[in-house]
Amino acid sequence: MKTTWLDRSIGFLAPRWQLQRVRARLAMDMVHRHYEAASTGRRTENWARSAGDANAVLGYAVLSRLREVARDLVRNNPYAGAALATICDHTVGWGIVPKPNPKNDQALAIWKAWAETPACDADGRHDIYGLQTLVMSTVVESGEVLVRYRMRLPQDGLPLPMQLEVLEPDYLDTYKTQALPTGGQIVQGVEFDPIGRRVAYWLYPSHPGASFSASGTIFGASRRVPASEVLHVFKTTRPGQVRGPSWFAPVILRAKDFDEYEDAQLLKQKIAACLTVLTTDPDGTTQGLGTTDDTKDPATDLLQPGAILNLAAGRAVEVVTPPNVGDYDKYAAVTLRGIATGLHVGYEDLTGDFSGVNFSSARMARLRHWARVDGWRWKMLIPQFCDPVWARAMTVARIAGLLDGAAPSARWTPPPMPMIEPDKEGLAVQRNVRTGIQTLYDAMRERGYDPEEMLAEIAETNKKLDDLGIVLDSDPRHITQAGQGQSITIENSRKAPGWVGRFAALLRSMPDDRATEILRAMFSDEAA
Repeated sequence: MKTTWLDRSIGFLAPRWQLQRVRARLAMDMVHRHYEAASTGRRTENWARSAGDANAVLGYAVLSRLREVARDLVRNNPYAGAALATICDHTVGWGIVPKPNPKNDQALAIWKAWAETPACDADGRHDIYGLQTLVMSTVVESGEVLVRYRMRLPQDGLPLPMQLEVLEPDYLDTYKTQALPTGGQIVQGVEFDPIGRRVAYWLYPSHPGASFSASGTIFGASRRVPASEVLHVFKTTRPGQVRGPSWFAPVILRAKDFDEYEDAQLLKQKIAACLTVLTTDPDGTTQGLGTTDDTKDPATDLLQPGAILNLAAGRAVEVVTPPNVGDYDKYAAVTLRGIATGLHVGYEDLTGDFSGVNFSSARMARLRHWARVDGWRWKMLIPQFCDPVWARAMTVARIAGLLDGAAPSARWTPPPMPMIEPDKEGLAVQRNVRTGIQTLYDAMRERGYDPEEMLAEIAETNKKLDDLGIVLDSDPRHITQAGQGQSITIENSRKAPGWVGRFAALLRSMPDDRATEILRAMFSDEAA
């Protein structure tokens, strides 16, 4: 390691100090060698790195700027719109459905009457599952979403005197950051008490981007709203994070550049589709090459398809070679794969191009994506939105005298992962259950169903079939997977329908060994 003039000067006056400086510099050099990204050199000199916490790096203007460009991207870029729709479709689908825990028919009836109708929406447009999609869509596009509880009067005629109002994060006063005399603080519009609990949100009465507001002003000053009346839904990626940036943040520049590249390629393609001919006339006395158009430049000739033209003496013709457009496919594939990776969706879902997909690759891609879907559901949407809404609805129902006893909690059942090839995947599940490496309950949960309810429904269906004397080809009690009749035993003869049941009653009056002997004799190959 080279010594500087300062080291040499210090060494002349105090050699021990120079030795200490050299040792410290050697130690730092060893650290940088172990972690090249921490070094300061040519490769990292233009790398802007911030030491700010999760809230400092978002800043005042960063959140709103990211929202603006992300929304513009979704409006005008088809790939951004496809990514947003894919995330919402896979995360919410037909809806994440609750079941009271423990079972409570009264609570379930209240929920269905309120949540599964537009009565739960302050705008009167969506049921709770539509609001789940709206919440998820806003989180992805804008980074976060606010949901306000709106209490209503009994005379409003709602199943529950409460509605939900979904607000974009623009309502939150991002510029309100200050310490409070109580020892708490306000961070970008979110107020905390001295021990770090969220106690209030500072919200504008109208959207800051609205062209008109009921108050007559653009949006007015922010007002304090208790945190108990607001749900703040966003994906947390760093400890201490208060707000959420748009999920499009890592890919905005790449998507915009690709959008402009596509426009340039389209223009290039148009140019390549045009035939341009240049002619020269040394003395300017020869006639034009084709016909002329009086409405255009007289120096421009028009060529007709299939024309055979005789050139005058002295006229020279040169055909302009159009530009090459053959590099688009490779660049587009690489760029779109990068965008899909940044948004945590599959390339095929982003582009609609399934030409290079087989069963194995499609299933691996779907499994990888579905792990993220489960994370978005169980770590964000359900605990931050679904659970609080259920709890508030049950509390309001008790206060209104609609629910007796304690308010139950809820078990949520999201839509299952769709099967790529149901025949192959269904057979794999069957083998897992038969060999004992997976329980039947676990297989039912994987499909997004409640095992208790599903088994009860199966039992009810079987009883109805038995009462009517109907044997379906799909009933494993009577028909094997190969389509043959099941072997009759004393045990399954007890549940047999019709005349078989009456015959079984006779057999049950005999000793089991004698009845089994008769049955085997009746249905053996020799008897047949």
